Amino acid sequence: MAYTRQESLGSGPNDSGLFFRQMSGIIFPFLFFFIVLPILAFTLPLIVSVSALVMVTSFWWMHHLVGAFNFRRVNISTFYYWMYVAVIITPGFFIYHDEISPGKWRFLFGIESALLTVPLGIWITNFIYRFSKRETDRYFLRDVENEDFGRAALKPFLILLVASVVLVLVNLIEIPEIPLLYLIRNPGDFLNAALVREDSFKLLNSNFTYAYYVVRGTIFPFLAVLAYGRYRSGGGRNWKRLFWISLTGAVFYASLTIEKLPVAAIFAFLGLFYYLFKGGRMSRLVTIVGPILFVSFPLLVIMLSYGDTKDAGIGPALAGLGARIFYSPSQVLFYYFEIFPNIISFQHGAAMMKLAHLMGWSTIDIPNTVGLYMAPPGTAVQSVSANGCFLGNLNADFGLPAVVIGGVAAGFLMQLVHVYLTRKPKTNANLTAYAACMWAFSSLVSSPLTTVLLSGGVTFALILAWLLGTKSPVGSPSQEAIAETG
Repeated sequence: MAYTRQESLGSGPNDSGLFFRQMSGIIFPFLFFFIVLPILAFTLPLIVSVSALVMVTSFWWMHHLVGAFNFRRVNISTFYYWMYVAVIITPGFFIYHDEISPGKWRFLFGIESALLTVPLGIWITNFIYRFSKRETDRYFLRDVENEDFGRAALKPFLILLVASVVLVLVNLIEIPEIPLLYLIRNPGDFLNAALVREDSFKLLNSNFTYAYYVVRGTIFPFLAVLAYGRYRSGGGRNWKRLFWISLTGAVFYASLTIEKLPVAAIFAFLGLFYYLFKGGRMSRLVTIVGPILFVSFPLLVIMLSYGDTKDAGIGPALAGLGARIFYSPSQVLFYYFEIFPNIISFQHGAAMMKLAHLMGWSTIDIPNTVGLYMAPPGTAVQSVSANGCFLGNLNADFGLPAVVIGGVAAGFLMQLVHVYLTRKPKTNANLTAYAACMWAFSSLVSSPLTTVLLSGGVTFALILAWLLGTKSPVGSPSQEAIAETG
């Protein structure tokens, strides 16, 4: 057998459910394209009809390519896709309707183009590497490999853990004041707390600033999730202790900045790993506790920020958090399309600041420019950053052609990582890397593609999986599955 779970990929030929699914797969598209769509085209405005056609085509294509509607097989591409639909597309229609500036048409074209260009990139990957949804099914059905969690696995883990703790201590010595402690002592004074955060982290004059960022965003969370997986796989008390030490350190370090996302991201990362570890199943307890852990720290920061004002309380905090998650990313992206090129000309590659500095190009800090443009006069911290969806930076550099090409590239790369990891042995290290890449690629809704690939976690996750991986026994079930599907 290629895998050990007592499930199958299909049903028998006499299964009436299979017959219904086959017929519905023929009848429903026929009814939509030849009856429903023509009616809509003659009764609704052209822009609504075109948008509906784009969305339905995208849904169908994504389900055909990667099983977008199979929520027990959520993978890197589908997780990104539904995040994009939820936080960019859905509020994007309302933003388009409410805005009157000329950039609204570029914005609408940009967000809808990704509904087709990203699936195109995924299709190209599948075609080149001869990959199909069935390999994803087999990946979820395989059990996690039996591994040796002894000295060979423990040594590199401890080296990275100790190195991370040392960097955290050095960072605490360097920073002038801890933002979280300032906000606790001064509830309601969020503007000054934000200034403290900028001085202590973003504007910190240190040779280790990038290392601090990587440790906080990738290495510490990776160690915590990997230790959890090894503990659940029979690693014993040592790995249980390492899990709690790593998790506590990761949450502690991420919370100091009072940024809302880093702590929430750790629990999201852990939840994604648990989902993958359980083969696409989540217990009721985890389904309830997971979202609570995800929103707990952001809610705490928001409530401390309100202090004793009239907006204090759990209700306004939840409303503010909901707007931050499900509306703000699309709103920020709109301003990327409004500013470039209507107010500032295209940057022609200079938006990638590290590349611009390397080449000696004159450039501007685009997230800072957008953040200052969005904020009412006199209310923004001068070092503010409005990081936008990956489409925003592409438009700022080269306009709509780059948005189209970049969408294809994003789809190709995220599916390439999916193919690579699903064809690797299903060890805890590789599974942790897969969960890390799921979260990293989903952050394309608020980060440039280059950031996601490099400092955003994808490259570091693959490197950490290689450094911390163990050899699984020869002839294990997943190895046989790889041989069959390869």
